[in-house]
Amino acid sequence: MRRKTRIIQISGLRGLCLAVFTVACLVAGFIAFPAIVAMHAWNYIAEFIAIPVINVWQGLLLWAIIAISGVIINDRKKFLVAFKTPDRLTDKEMKTLLERMKIQSQTQAINSMILKSGDIKPVEKTDKSDEKSEEKKENV
Repeated sequence: MRRKTRIIQISGLRGLCLAVFTVACLVAGFIAFPAIVAMHAWNYIAEFIAIPVINVWQGLLLWAIIAISGVIINDRKKFLVAFKTPDRLTDKEMKTLLERMKIQSQTQAINSMILKSGDIKPVEKTDKSDEKSEEKKENV
């Protein structure tokens, strides 16, 4: 067992009522109240701007979006979301990449035509050491 394990013991009707009361207060304080505040704030702004009003469930969703966004942005240890521009390729690297892609697509097209014609069977790859030993045998 762990050293600093804390066990909450609920005994009797009084303990059960206390547990239900505690959970209800936590839900009201951290979920319901902020959702109602978010709903009223949105609806107050909606009076001045041409946007629709929202109900409590939509206020709850708005509060969830705000809370989750705050956790993601303020998490200093792990970067779940990083705002960074990707490094650009130079013109030379881009030309090289496009040439390689063009060669690969041409090679695939030629291979598929050859395999469809049925004249040549697919060649299995062998080790280079096997090929070198066969070449040496042929030269001798």
